Amino acid sequence: MSGKSKKTAAVVGALLLLLAAAAVYFCVFHKYTKDDLAYDDNAITGILPGIDIDERRKELQKIVDRNMIAFSVNTSPVFLNGTSKGNLLIENPGNNGKLLKASITIDETKEEVYSTKYLKPGTYIESAKLDKVLKEGTYNATVHISAYDEYTAEYIGKTGAQIVITVQN
Repeated sequence: MSGKSKKTAAVVGALLLLLAAAAVYFCVFHKYTKDDLAYDDNAITGILPGIDIDERRKELQKIVDRNMIAFSVNTSPVFLNGTSKGNLLIENPGNNGKLLKASITIDETKEEVYSTKYLKPGTYIESAKLDKVLKEGTYNATVHISAYDEYTAEYIGKTGAQIVITVQN
């Protein structure tokens, strides 16, 4: 490399370093000012006239309750062998107010190895055989819980949990 090329490379490197330092400084130390936040001059602080606060709280609680899915499951079920029952312990708590369906899939293969029909609130499955025979071993799996309205069976949403299935023999 010639002397001129080295100087050019050094200048470009210094400029890039300076630019990077400025970007970091801006990202870390920049604070919003009063002028950055434009509030609507027509907005009034408070609650709309004629609104019952307790009624509003009840409405919001209904929305939260409708969208929250409660369930319980054994995160480490054990099966004596591939055809025996295991301690799944899948529960739809009585205060849930939703129908639940559960399905278990093996993470590695995405194969469904177990599924339930609807579980009413206040019911549980203590133990069950898997729908697919698994060989001896340990399997990382996911329990998928789908929730439905208790009276209309309208789909509400889905959640899940990671479990580890052990087949002993």
